[in-house]
Order: sequence, then structure tokens, then C-alpha cells
Amino acid sequence: MLSNKRLVAVCAIAFCCNIAGLVFFVKYNVGDRCYATIDEHHVVAAMIPDDFLSFGIDASEIQNYDQVDFGKHKLRKLARALAPARLRLGGTMSERLIFSKDDTTTVSCEHCPFNTTKSFCHAIKRLCKHKFLPFFIMTGKKWSDINEFCKVTGIKLLFSFNVLLRDQHNEWSEINAAEILEYSRHNGYDVDWQLGNEPNSFHHVFNISITPNMLAKDFKNLRKLLNRNGYKKSLIVGPDTTRPQPHRPECLEYMKEFLGNASHSINVRSWHQYYLNGREAKIEDFWNPDTFDLLRGQIETMKNHTLKYSHIPMWLSETSSAYGGGAPGLSNSYAGSPIWVDKLGLSAKNNITTVIRQSFVGGNYSLVDKDLEPLPDWWVSVLYKKLVGNKVLHIDCHCSRFQRMYAHCTNKKYTNDSTAITIYAVNLEMAKVKFLLNGTALHGDNLQIDEFIISAPSNNRRSKTVLLNGWPLYYESSVPEFEPQHLKYGNHISMPPYSIGFWVIKNTSIKVCT
Repeated sequence: MLSNKRLVAVCAIAFCCNIAGLVFFVKYNVGDRCYATIDEHHVVAAMIPDDFLSFGIDASEIQNYDQVDFGKHKLRKLARALAPARLRLGGTMSERLIFSKDDTTTVSCEHCPFNTTKSFCHAIKRLCKHKFLPFFIMTGKKWSDINEFCKVTGIKLLFSFNVLLRDQHNEWSEINAAEILEYSRHNGYDVDWQLGNEPNSFHHVFNISITPNMLAKDFKNLRKLLNRNGYKKSLIVGPDTTRPQPHRPECLEYMKEFLGNASHSINVRSWHQYYLNGREAKIEDFWNPDTFDLLRGQIETMKNHTLKYSHIPMWLSETSSAYGGGAPGLSNSYAGSPIWVDKLGLSAKNNITTVIRQSFVGGNYSLVDKDLEPLPDWWVSVLYKKLVGNKVLHIDCHCSRFQRMYAHCTNKKYTNDSTAITIYAVNLEMAKVKFLLNGTALHGDNLQIDEFIISAPSNNRRSKTVLLNGWPLYYESSVPEFEPQHLKYGNHISMPPYSIGFWVIKNTSIKVCT
């Protein structure tokens, strides 16, 4: 039998153990309490089109035609799952692309076959002056295959003309572009157009400089060319400068000077955005709130410095997590998924009307690998398309810097409930987090919530397999049904560690989603 002193000691030890266990349980299972507030008398913060989430394929991927077979049935099905969308065919190698409607396998810098056009041979000679980067030929058959791919998948093509094809006066030579347009018009192809890729970096990449004034003149000539060749209604997107950075003010200056001379010739002002150097990035960089904040600052900087042209829509016409082809094992794994979701949310919130992901296939930042297996960001993108609607809502999220949250009206194709809203968020911490749903639009006694939680097996952030509500996602012959967890009559949602969440909340009092 225990003495009184010993009994007190044992009880004290047991009590302390229970308290420690409770603290441990609360820390890792209950999580910090956060608040998400939406009011019923709400105005739409921004509107995004159905093709807001789009994707690109680098021109280098068609340099060797075997790299991308646009006729493959599975490739088309994977692309169709993201429709409606745009496919941008551009990148650095678009400045080395020459079009020939015929197959010209024997062409070289030293030899241009007699059966080719003078304009084609002229284009070859112009690019051969810069032999450190090879030119390549896109044949009429390749161009037809790409356009047919877009037609059958419900995707709109955006093509970048080669701006380095220049005449003796250093003005853009439109002859090769005119051949593409003639071929396209004859075949009934519906295309939007660009001219040049990151022109403010030409001196660094090609040892050539094209000033903003020169490029503006080229864009004016492009508009006239399109109008003459049956493409008067096509969009012109440009100038595709690099992201604004404090130590590189020339990017902003290039954009401002270009717009000052070409704003009447373009339909969209566009720029490229990456967070990290793909050769140096580490997994910690991908989950660091400071990295996420870079985009917010860059968007604000670009918008503030081009405020005079705010009537012209703004696009991120090429973007991903890391430049230089992406960070191997990170940009194409679950490690890159939260920053992709956050980019979609921030861009929509700031009325950037199209975000073109680099890339659909190719590089270490692709949505689909070389064996046509979907990577994590493809799954996230398909789920986003399924649940997220056009109207962007304002949501007050009171939590830490490690949680980011956005809200839209729900995609009308998902539910016929006109009051439904979709909230999506990322949790960058190795801790569970709970959100209390607040605001006059949300009433806990009758809310019905469809929950979709994306995570990695065993919290392995480098995984190329992702889980939906705890079950692995696999692509077999078609996109599987995304089955939600059904939450009824609650007023909170929660996120596991290192997760991405989508919630469709029904029976709200929101007015603007009808």
C-alpha cells in the first residue's frame, strides 16, 4: 500500500503526463484556430475567364518533332481535361524558328535547296549570322498537327513569331510570318499571336538589342499584317518582358516605354514570372512564405508602374516555380504544388486574367511527364478547373503567414446551388490547422461542405504521387471522379500538415454568385 507522500507523487506524475499528452495532442491534432470571414453583402473583387488557367509548350520541344507527338490520344485527353485553356507555343527558341510549309530536311547555313522560297532562304541567312544558337524549321505538317491538337482538345493557340528575323534596316521582316498566316488562313486555323520572347533580355541571350521603340514599331506592323491577312480579330499579346526586380529596373522601364508607343497595337500587356533559380533552389525555398510573397510584390509593382494602361488586360504569359527549366525533383513534384495554387489565387485576386503555366510537357516544371503520366500540378489544376468559378470574392483570413486562402463563386458546372462558394488554401506547416468559418454569408447550422484535401503520402513533399482525401490519384483511361468528403452542419474546416484544400460551401447567404 502506498504512503500518502508516495501516492501524491504518483498522482502528480500522472497528472503531468496527462497534461503533456494533451498539449502534444492539441499541437498536432487540433491545430491553431484561424478565422475565415465572408459577408453576404459582397461585391465581386475580380472576374476571370474560363481559360484563366492555361499552359505553354516551349518551342524547343518541337525542334525535334519526336519529343511531342501531338497526335497521341492520351496527350490529347490530358490536355482536354484542362480545357477551356490557351496553349502558348513560345520561349527562347521561338527566336530561332523558321516556318516552311514544305519539308526541307536538307537545309543548312551553307545550303538552301532550289525548291524553297526566297523568303525562306533569306530567313535562314539572317539567323545563320548568330551560329551560337541553331535555327530550326517548323514545317506545315508540324503546324497542322499543333492546330489540330488545339481544335480537338478545345484549346486556343497562342503563337510567338520570331522577332529576330530583321531586315537591313534592323526592322522586323514580316515575310516568314506572312507565310504562316497564309497557310493558317487557308486551313482555317484560329490563332492569337505574339512577337518576341523576353525582349529586354535579348542582349544577354543573343547579344542583340531591340529597343522598346523598335519593338513597338514591330508590333504596329504586326497589327497591320494580321488585318491584311484575315486575322483582324486575333489578339496580340506582348511584350512578354521578364519579372520586375529591384536590382534590374530595366524590365519595368522596357515595359513602360513599350506601352507608351504600342498600347494601341496590343490587346494584352504580358510578362513572365518565376520565383527561383532552378539550378539552386532547395525544397525549403518552395515552402518559405518569403518566396510566396515575391509574386505579390511583383504584381503590385507591375500594376502600379503601368496604371495608365490598366484598361488593357494583364497576363502572366509564361510562369512557373523556377526558371532554367525548373528545379529537378521539386518543380515537378508535390513540392511545387502549394506555390502553384497560391499563384492562381493571387493572380485572380489581382485581376490578372490569364496565367500560362510553363509547361504542359517538357522540362522539370511540366504538368505531364515524358511518359504522359500526370504530375501533381496537373491533378491540382484539373481540380481547380472543376471547382473554382469566374467570380473572385474577398475573404478575410486571419491566420499565420504559413496559411494562404482564397475564395470564388463555385464553378456552375459543379453544382446548381447558386449560393455555393469555393474556398481554397495551402498549409505550409508541419501542423494541423483549423479555420472557423465566420461572416454573415456563412451560417453553421445549415452549411453543407464538400471537402477535397490534397496531400503527399507520408508527408513526402518530393512525391510525384498525390492523395485526395487520403487516397492516391492515378490516371488510367480517363480522369477519375473526385469524390469529396461531405461535412454537414459544421462551421469549421481543417487542414492536415503540408496540405492543399478545396471546399465547396453550399447554402450560404452570398448574393453575388447567383
